[in-house]
Order: sequence, then structure tokens, then C-alpha cells
Amino acid sequence: MTYFSLPPGRERSAFGGSIIGRGEGALYNIAVCDDDRAFAEAFRERLIAALGRRDAECAVTLFSDPDELSRSVEEGAWYQLLFLDVMFSDTEQGLRLAASLRRAGCGADIVFMSSSPDFAADSFDVSPLHYLVKPIAEEKLETALERFLEKNTPTMVRLRSSRGYVQIHLEEVTFFEIYSREIVVHKADRTSEICVGTLKELEDRLPAHTFVRPHRSYLVNLDRIVEIVRYQLRVSTGETIPVSKKLYGAVQQAIVDHADRRAAAF
Repeated sequence: MTYFSLPPGRERSAFGGSIIGRGEGALYNIAVCDDDRAFAEAFRERLIAALGRRDAECAVTLFSDPDELSRSVEEGAWYQLLFLDVMFSDTEQGLRLAASLRRAGCGADIVFMSSSPDFAADSFDVSPLHYLVKPIAEEKLETALERFLEKNTPTMVRLRSSRGYVQIHLEEVTFFEIYSREIVVHKADRTSEICVGTLKELEDRLPAHTFVRPHRSYLVNLDRIVEIVRYQLRVSTGETIPVSKKLYGAVQQAIVDHADRRAAAF
């Protein structure tokens, strides 16, 4: 994984701008607001490392002043996760910032940080994802990130092609097909994209319960399956995909389980 600063137009941190941690998965935009420079910079590296272990790409922007973060959001910056220190200059500006952002319609997940647990009850009004007490134990940070990732399942995957890295929107994919070391991305609009990699690597990076592997050469979007008949899947584009005899029962069960999950969501 490598790190680099974003172009000057994207830098909003009093501590030196945004840093991206390069993984192979989705991009998550994160802001950390804390007036302790040493803590904030070290915490940024911990976030990048923790998400990198999950193959997630993250852009982490540091703010030393709650007003600066508030202005950033007002100007259109979009963050999915905010880590907010509770106390600034002996006042509870972090709590007030969170309340202000919620009133303005900011739906980002919020994690509060403080050297004291005393403000935890007061933080409930903004429905935080977590409350972390400094010094922040690694297992506590991992728990907060797991909660965040469970709520924010990636909808894209980044693959390498002859044009460089491309973002593939998973909802647009009908199925992936492997041919030698090339992955052919078949889309619902009947277009395709040729990328490089293996199906096993790709399968490991996809959100759980979204694709099924009916054959060693295919990964199929469960939302795009129309029917399964006699060792074949038919997808929404009318194409048919072979199902190996060994996997037939497991594929049938995956389709049933997917239908049950969708029904339970309504």
C-alpha cells in the first residue's frame, strides 16, 4: 500500500491535507477532527492500515478545528465516516459540531473520541456509531470499523485493465467470466469490460451474498439470475451460464437464501 497527498484543491487539513491509503476495494471518505496534531496524524495512519488490511481504499482528511470541518461539509465535501474529538479548548465543541451537522442533514457515521467516558451519554442524541476512549485500544478501533463496514457495503470494485484501474459498479454487472488471466465483465446493458486478475482474487473482494460461483469460470450476480434449470443459469440479458454438477445444490441454495434475504428486507 502507498500513500500520497491529494492535489492542493482537495487539501483541507491544518495538519497537511488528505492522505489516501491504496487498497483494492471501495473508496471511503473519512474525516478526523482533533486539535492534537501528533494524535491525529498517528490515528490517520492507524485507519489507513486497518482498512488496508480489509482491502479498502480510504481518503482520510484531518481537521484541527470543528468550524473548519463544518465549513468543508457546507461547501460540499462528502464524508462517510467522521471521527470527532469531544473536547476542544476545554469546551464540548465536538458534541456541538455533531449536532449541527445532523441538523444540516449530514448522514455520515460519527465516532466520538475522548480521554474520558463521561460524555458518552450526551453523545446519544446524534446516534453515534461508537464512542472511543483515549488511548484507543486497537480492538476498540477494529470494532468501530467493523460496524462502519457492515453498514457501508461497497457497491464498486476496482480492477486493472489496459486503460489503467477502472471502477466497476457491481449493480451493473450480470456476471464475470475468466478467460486465461483476463476477467470479462459482462454488464446488464450488454456491454463488457476486459480486466486482469483471477476469479478467486475477485471473489474474495466482493461483498458477501451478492455473487455466486456456479462454475470455475464464472461469478454471477444473484440479482441478475432469472432461473436455474438443468445445470444452467439464465440471467436477465438472456444469456445462459453453465452450472457444474458438483456445485448445483449449493447454487440452488444460494439463490433461495438470496430470495429470502430480499423478502425479509421489505
